[in-house]
Formats: sequence, structure tokens, C-alpha cells
Amino acid sequence: MKLTGLFSLIIVMCCLANVTHAQVLNSDNLRNVQVETLSDEEINTYYQKAKSAGFSDDQIFKMASDRGLPADQLTRLKERLSILSAGGSTTKASGTSQQKTDKNGKELSQEYAKPSLTKLRRDSTVFGSELFTETSSVFEPNFKIATPTGYVLGPGDELSIQVFGYSEQSYNPTVNSEGNIYIPNVGPIAVSGLSVDDASVKIKNKLAATIYKAIRSGQTRVQVSLGKIRSISVTIIGQAAKPGTYTVPSLTTLYNLLYLAGGPSDNGSFREIELVRGTKDFRKVDLYSFLLRGSKEQNVLLKDQDVIRIPYYRTRVSIEGEVRRPGKFEMLPQENIDQLLTYCGGFTDSAYRGMIKVLRVADTGRILKDVQQDDFSAYLPQPGDAFTVGKALNRFTNRVTLRGAVLRPGDYELKAGMQLSDLIREAGGLRPDAYTDRGVIARLKEDQTATSVSFNVKEILDGKQSVPLMKEDIVTVSSIFDLKDGFMIDVAGEVRKPGKVVYRDNLLLKDLLLMAGGFTEGADLRSVEISRRMSDVDVSSQTYRQAELIKVDMSAGLNADAGNIALKPFDLVLVRPRGSYERQRSVTLVGQVLSPGQFVLESSKDRISNLIRRAGGFKSSADSSAITIRRITTLGISAEERQRMIENLLSINRDSLIANPELRDKYLRNVDFLSVNVEKIKDNFGGPEDLILEEGDYIEVARASSLVRVSGEVYHPTLLPYEPDASAKYYIKRSGNFTSKARRSKSFVIYPDGRAKSVKRFLFFKSYPSVTARSEVFVPSKDQEGKKGMSTGEWIAISSVIASLATMAVTIVNAFK
Repeated sequence: MKLTGLFSLIIVMCCLANVTHAQVLNSDNLRNVQVETLSDEEINTYYQKAKSAGFSDDQIFKMASDRGLPADQLTRLKERLSILSAGGSTTKASGTSQQKTDKNGKELSQEYAKPSLTKLRRDSTVFGSELFTETSSVFEPNFKIATPTGYVLGPGDELSIQVFGYSEQSYNPTVNSEGNIYIPNVGPIAVSGLSVDDASVKIKNKLAATIYKAIRSGQTRVQVSLGKIRSISVTIIGQAAKPGTYTVPSLTTLYNLLYLAGGPSDNGSFREIELVRGTKDFRKVDLYSFLLRGSKEQNVLLKDQDVIRIPYYRTRVSIEGEVRRPGKFEMLPQENIDQLLTYCGGFTDSAYRGMIKVLRVADTGRILKDVQQDDFSAYLPQPGDAFTVGKALNRFTNRVTLRGAVLRPGDYELKAGMQLSDLIREAGGLRPDAYTDRGVIARLKEDQTATSVSFNVKEILDGKQSVPLMKEDIVTVSSIFDLKDGFMIDVAGEVRKPGKVVYRDNLLLKDLLLMAGGFTEGADLRSVEISRRMSDVDVSSQTYRQAELIKVDMSAGLNADAGNIALKPFDLVLVRPRGSYERQRSVTLVGQVLSPGQFVLESSKDRISNLIRRAGGFKSSADSSAITIRRITTLGISAEERQRMIENLLSINRDSLIANPELRDKYLRNVDFLSVNVEKIKDNFGGPEDLILEEGDYIEVARASSLVRVSGEVYHPTLLPYEPDASAKYYIKRSGNFTSKARRSKSFVIYPDGRAKSVKRFLFFKSYPSVTARSEVFVPSKDQEGKKGMSTGEWIAISSVIASLATMAVTIVNAFK
């Protein structure tokens, strides 16, 4: 059953004066109604008839519900009536852009549907396209505005008539297709074609002449206003993004409709949009007038059956480079480059304004043309022209530079006929330290080759010599200090602030020592030595003097007469330490001893055994078989050199060395790593294993452990329990065995005392070394990257390491000989 049945029943009830809306009709009448099956026209017609009968919306909807209309259909009916009341359309039809939901899928109830522009692919370089993007709301319709002055009524407009005073009544008549409104007991009133003000006067007179006589006496008043506006149908054709027929409110303007239609397409014209009204062109619209000046003169109100035609653009050019708004612009006939520069915002600050390059497409191919600034107004762009504005050269045409011993060095303007003397005077003149015998000008010739011009500074200032300047000249006036070495004096040794001091005339030795902060506590004041450079040496002699040595006794203090020696440039003052002065030396003992901590060495020959005795001996948990000592290296070998030496000595690659924590900690640090066997020390106090301690030694006694570490190229590097009499091969197998990259013949064991022993070979047989508790079994990689022969210097360094670290060297040589 259609919804017409609903409104038919309502109309019947409205006509029965003595029947209320509570009367019960057949409850099945509206049970199967589908609101979606009805057109906007059907709903609007029957709704207006029900309203004319004097029923409110709430009464209409309650009677529909009482007759069995489902709740969801009643909700949909209210939504469609709300849209229709606002002048919109709820019917889907091809060729329109009206929609019932917003971009989130939510249904719109009291607003006109907004167009969805998210799927429109637009050329953003086209000037004006930004007005019709999803984020732009410049032309978005706004129907919540007051009725424009002079608005002319037409079919579909709804009026609101309020009668108050002696009588109280309200009417909401709609202008029908004949141009009339109908008021009960008054009759039809023709208002189509009248303004709201004129229609108001006519309605008041009609009411006063019929049912409201008190209007004439003023006891009853009438107010007439525009309620809901009518809908009009407008068609947009041609190169619009979304052409079609649009049903819109009568307050819609041309710009509003362009927004709803997505504006011109990429091929559409922005400047020759035509509004056709009736059988003739009503207006031609140029959107550039709004884009450039904000003018809305051409934004006229649309009328029913208007047609908007967007033609193809005729001439579109592009401009890029140093302009404020690069992009594509549409040009009208007779427009020149000056107009194009106006559209793109003009030149940037760094643009070259004297010429614009134009790339033009001709029948025979592309043509490149240079348009000079004087020809901008005469050059008419052609379709497809590509303009390029270059950047101004980063080169001065009137600059000269003055450097050196002048009061204000820097860049200066080159004026017509400017001489070198003028430039020096403009810079404030010379500094007192200026060298006046000679100056130099660095100059570029016309072919950009470099040349120099010399001059006498004194003669230039006296007017005896004249040198005209040229652009980009660089004038240099030297200082006398630039022409001599920087005079310095060195002070070193037992002073509080050693270093270099700038030489000054009449600088005395005691003044220099005072500037250096005085002597340290260990200084030998009786033997301060001055080493002075020889300026006249007979180098032909086999025993010529290289320096003059002056010894001074400063034991009487800094103010003693002995310090009144005038120093000379490049002197070296050396304060030696006293031979009898000795600072305390200390070592650190940590780990499993009874009293760990810092210990000051009592004598120059303190040994490990003395230190362990002073610490109270070992704890029961100590591993007394080996003691580890970290000693600061003194050989001056860098970490990289140490790494290369270890790689060559142990025949393992860099990756294996870095990956192994034991090797990395022992051999690649900035300290030497020593291990000694305590049992040998007990058997021979003061022997080779009982090492003499040095300043800064860090001695560690580890906790006893029965674990063995396996690392390197095995499938499962891990810690394993110690097994007496088991060889390295046993632990390698228990760790998953060798990987495919393992270099088996170079596997070795690192023992707790620092010794290293590798696999030995005899013919085809291999002998794996034995393993003790706290040892590490390491399997290197086959990769030989980074393995290089050692230089003579490295061999000398290795010899030094072996000589100074006897215990470690002997064990390594035994393991790899």
C-alpha cells in the first residue's frame, strides 16, 4: 500500500469536523507502506493538503502511527519532509549531484547534501582549481541567511502569516503552480511575481476585507514573512567536473552551483563560463575577477531552468621558475606577458627581470624564444607556451673589496671614476700597523683570467700614484705583523700553567714564570734552563752549536735578581723536577682477598706477594691459581695497531677477534693484560712470576669456578661444566661441533693465567690441547679479510710487547710456534 493512502486518510479526517484524530480506522491500512517508493512531488502535495486543513506536524505523524505506519518508515518520512521543507530533493535521479548522506555515510536531514569531491582528480597546478577542492569552502552554499531584498515570489515558496491582537491565528500557505496562495475562508491570493513586501501589503488588505475586520482599526495586526523557499532546476553542461541537472533552493547563486558541480574540469575554462537564461546568453563569467580582486559582481542569483555552460579553455600557458605562484594560467585573446605576471603574483625577489624564456610548440617542432623586458606588453602568449623565469646572477656589478690593515675593511660600492685613494679614505684610512711600501690588487680581466696590480700605499695616499678601480677588485693592504713570524715563548716542566706565551718586548724570565702560575712542589728551583734559538750558525762545522743554554738559579724566589733575564722570541724555558722528589704510587686490589681496596706502594720493588700479604691473604672462595693484572700501556701503540698485530700473531680474522669477548677485553684495550700463576709465586718469592707492581695497576683475584667457556665458530656457544682430563675437542663437540665457517686447525684454549695453546698437527693427525677450569675454548673463522703481513714497525712493536710483558709473550709463542 502506498503512502498516498496515509495522506488520503489524513485528509478524510481533516474534512470531518466532528471526528478527532483518535478515531480508529482499519489498523492494517498503513502497515505495509514503503516511504522510499514515493516521489518528492507526491509527498509534498499531500503534505501541503494536510497542512492546509489546519493540522500540525505532530498531529499528522501521530495519526499515521495510529494507523499502523511502522516506526522506521515514520522516521524516514520525517527526514524526507525536513529536506523537502528546506527546499532540497530526496529523490535519486541520474544527472544530479544531490545526495542523502554526507561523506561519512550519515544521512542528512535538515541541510542540502554537500557534493563529494574526494574522488575528483584535479590538476592542482591549474590556477583556480584550489577553489573546488574538498577542503575549500569559498563557494559552498549557505542557505541560512535572511531573504535578499527584492526577492520575487514564485511557485513553491512558502509564506508565514502571523495574525495577532484581537484575533490570534497563523498560516503557512505555499505558492501553487498558478501563482496563488490559499487561505481558508479568504480564498486565493495571487502573489507570484511580487516581492515579499508587495505581497505582504496585498495579503493584509485581503484579510482586512474578509475575516479580520479589526485590521483596519489596528486592533488586529498581520506580519508576513518568507517561510521556506522554493526549489529551482538548473543544468550545468560542458567541461564541468560533475555536469548534470541540479535541484537547488532559489537562493542559489552561480558560484554556489559551480561549487556543487566541482567547478571546471581540467579541460574546462575558468574565464569564459556562460549563463544561458531563456534563449539567449545572459552573462559571461570570468572567475579570475574573483581570484585576483575578490569581486562578486558576476555571482548572480540563478533562476529556474537556467543553463550554465563551461566551454573548453582556448589558451592555457605555464610559467615556472622565479615567480611567486608557478603553475598553469588561462589567457584571453589580446592578453600579454604583463597580464600573465599579474596572475602568477609577479617576480620573486631573486628573479632576473630582464628576460623571460618561452618554449613554444610549432608545426616544425619546438621553438625557444627569449622575450626581453621591453617586449612583455607586445608579446601575446599562444596555446601551450611554457614560460621560464631565471634567477639573477649571484655576481655584483659595482663591488670592490678592501682587506687588511685598514680601519673598516669590507665590501664597498664602486662609483664612477673611483680611485684607490678614494677607497682607502672611505674605509677610514690605514691602521698604525699598515705596511706602506707595497699593496696588491687582485683583478679579473674581461675574459675572467686573473691578474694582479701592485702599488705603493704611501704614494697612493700622498697623491703621487693613481690607480683606477674596476668591479670585483680585491685590494689588500698588509699588516707588518703579517710579514713576520708569530713570536712565541714556550714554558714547560714543573710550572702550574705550562704552555705558549706571546712574546713581548722586555719580557723577563721572572715575569714569564709568574704568568705560568709559579712553580709546582716538585720543581728544582736551582736549575731553571733557558734554551735559545741560534740565529747565526756555522752549519759547515761538524760540531756546530744548535742552541744556547742558559741555566738560572731561582731558589731565592720569583722576585730574585736572577730572574731579570730578558727573554727573546722562540725561547724555551724548562723547569725540571727534583731528583729526590717522589710522588706516592698506588695500585688497586679487588676480588677474593680478605681486605681489598687501594694500596700505596712502599718501595720501588713492591711485588705481588707483598700486596697479597698486606691484604690478609686469599679468601676460601678465591681461585688462587691465577691473578689478573690490568696495567696501563706505555708503548704508544694504538688500538688499531694492537688489533692488527694480534690478528697476524694468532692467525685469526678481525670478525672473530671482535666477536670474542675474552680476546677483545685482553688484547684490544688501552691497557696491557697480565696473568700470573700464584703457585709458582709461592714456590719462588721474588722470582719471574712475582712481578714488580707499577703505578695504576689493577689486580683482580677471581672467584673459583668449575666452568669452561666455548665461543667462536660453534653451533651453540655456551658455558660447560669442567671435566678433568677432557681436551678442547670434547667441549667443542658438546657445543654443537664446528660450523661450516670454522677454521679447525687454528682453534686454541685461553687459560686463566693468560697462556694460549692451539691445536698441534703432525702429518694428518691433530692434537687438541687440554683444558682447565675457567679456560675458554675459541674457534676462529675461515674468513681471512683483513689479514695482512706485518710491517717492520709492527714487528719492532711486537718485540717491545714481548720484552715488557714476558709472561704473556712466552705463553703465546709456545702456543703458536
